[in-house]
Amino acid sequence: MANSELVCKLAHLRNISSTFQDYRGATTAVDVANIERILAAMGYDLDDDAGLGRRATHLDQHPWQHRLEPVVVINPLRGHSLNLYLTGAERDRTGYWRVDFEHNLPAQEGRFEPTDLVQTGDYWIGDTLYLRLELPLPDDLPTGYHRISLSLAGKADETALIVTPATSFQPDTMARGDRIWGTAIQLYTLRSANNWGMGDFGDLAELVDTLADQGADVIGLNPIHSLYPISPEHASPYSPSNRSYVNPLYVVIEQVLEYPRATELQKTMSGADKQAELARLRDQAQVDYTGVSALKYRALSDLYQVFRRDHLGQGTERDLAFRAFVEQQGEPLREHATFEALLAHFRKQDPMAWGWPCWPQDYQNHHSQAVQAFADEHDDDISYYQYLQFVADEQLQAVDRQAKGRGMRIGLYRDLAVGADRGGAEVWGNRESFCLNAAVGAPPDALGPNGQNWGLPPFDPIKLKAEGYHSFITLLRNNMRACGALRIDHAMSLLRLWWCPPGESAAYGAYVYYDLYDLLGILNLESQRNQCMVIAEDLGTVPDEVIETFPRAQLYSNKVFYFEMSDGVCTAPEDYAERALAIVCNHDMPTVYAFWAMSDLDLRQQLGMFASEADFQGERKARSHAKQAILDALVHYQRLPEGVSSDAEQVPEMTLPLCLAIHEHLATCRSQIVAVQLEDLMLINAPVNIPGTSDEYPNWRRKLTKPLAELFADPAIETFCQRLNQVRGGG
Repeated sequence: MANSELVCKLAHLRNISSTFQDYRGATTAVDVANIERILAAMGYDLDDDAGLGRRATHLDQHPWQHRLEPVVVINPLRGHSLNLYLTGAERDRTGYWRVDFEHNLPAQEGRFEPTDLVQTGDYWIGDTLYLRLELPLPDDLPTGYHRISLSLAGKADETALIVTPATSFQPDTMARGDRIWGTAIQLYTLRSANNWGMGDFGDLAELVDTLADQGADVIGLNPIHSLYPISPEHASPYSPSNRSYVNPLYVVIEQVLEYPRATELQKTMSGADKQAELARLRDQAQVDYTGVSALKYRALSDLYQVFRRDHLGQGTERDLAFRAFVEQQGEPLREHATFEALLAHFRKQDPMAWGWPCWPQDYQNHHSQAVQAFADEHDDDISYYQYLQFVADEQLQAVDRQAKGRGMRIGLYRDLAVGADRGGAEVWGNRESFCLNAAVGAPPDALGPNGQNWGLPPFDPIKLKAEGYHSFITLLRNNMRACGALRIDHAMSLLRLWWCPPGESAAYGAYVYYDLYDLLGILNLESQRNQCMVIAEDLGTVPDEVIETFPRAQLYSNKVFYFEMSDGVCTAPEDYAERALAIVCNHDMPTVYAFWAMSDLDLRQQLGMFASEADFQGERKARSHAKQAILDALVHYQRLPEGVSSDAEQVPEMTLPLCLAIHEHLATCRSQIVAVQLEDLMLINAPVNIPGTSDEYPNWRRKLTKPLAELFADPAIETFCQRLNQVRGGG
């Protein structure tokens, strides 16, 4: 059995919380065995007391023995001081600081007397006393990524200094309080006569024009992160290979600039067999990822060969644009492309080589000589995968410009998933920053007595800070490209994540805390630099630190109509948060049609997802009360459609007039952004995702039932959009 005192000390030093607030609002103690499991996942040998003692001592002493932290983040919400660690003997010596700014701005210098500084802690190591002091810096330092150096007692120290703004970016229209509406979509679900079997950037461009004509100002996308080219059925956008890059399957082949000169590709695709295959893929009710992937990656390979023949390394305008993109993306893109090339290489040798954990040991370390030698020998393969990102970014940028050109006040908003798949490019290229033996999840709640384990390895907070937050910065910067807003999925991860130990359900997990002010400050800095507002998905049990801090940083909250009920009464529209995105439901919830028919509960029961029959019946009873509360709200605000009973038991199925009335009711709320899901306007029953399932249900595949032109030609939908413009103040 592990030494309890050492376990407690290590848990404190590693920011593992011993309590948490459950879904009922009750403070719940974390079992000591759970904490031990998390420590073991972090790499601590709980059977080695002497080793635990040494590692605890190192963690405890290490910060005091370095004058400066590995990176200093100045967040005005926390203050303008940094932690300075000195020995007691050094306190009487005069010190000097110097900040060297990025972009070659003139450096700034100052002096300080340690005896004048506020002491916030002390620590004895042997006979040496160490002091932690607050060194104030000027509050007018320019924001950005800088370096700070200290000189005291003949010794110089230097570290990274990140100066951040207090708030995220706010477009002028949102800052003045405009109330807008739009849609939130799963891009791959869009139907058209032109796509290759799944929604693509061409369909997105059509949606931009269609919704702009209707007066909408925002289109929310599912995560469009890079998945696995070799494993097309690994389709979850929330379990990507690399969150920093884009899934090439969204590229419109015919719009790639090399296409007009790809004569063989054009000839192949115009053949009767390929046209028949495209028609089959388009007609499917669910995305056939294997079929779409086979066609698109073959076409993308052909397009690269044209690019290679006509442009690569030849100094043409196209070549220079590609080189500029590659240079701007830097080492992270090269590592991503190297991973993709290695993945294809080892998959040819072994069909089961699904990710880097299956590769030979020498290739599992992205810094190894074997990886470097492979990259040198396969430079053309790496250029190909860089080219895929180049054309994907090019088309996404074009849609973003189109949305802004059409006057959309936000335009596109992208979605950043909470984690990346264990075997993918992101984890492989940043192994130093992840804890590979743990997984992100959620604690037990009413619908999930064992909690949720999403299988995604978390960032290790200590390692992430030690590498200067570079991985986090790259994530934000790349996901803020070509959009007006970024939705942060499970934004509480800026403060804490529920870590699940290996081989156990989430019920055996615990919360691990991160430096909220560091991460939030960097988020604000990238938001301002990219002029990209931030929507922080804060659903579920929201800790006090988030409730207090997110609004101060001017992050937008996320409000879901289904959850905005208390004591059998819907939240009044005038009581919604103003700086928020409000939506009836999202991708993890039943559609409006399914919610009303309770078919989602029946499906979960069929899949064995309720612990007991009593739980199932309890959920049905709660749903009946929720349905009645909705009708009561519509009656109160005089929005109940004609001919619809005010008694929920007399309204067994959702109708289009009732669905539109619910959405119009939500549209009157104070929240500045209201989004409508297209599947709800089509009264689709089947969910796009059932949380907690993988093979049990075909998640992330269900398409919409109508193309856009057909949906928005419906007079009822046209009238609905006009009403949204009226109630949102747009017309």
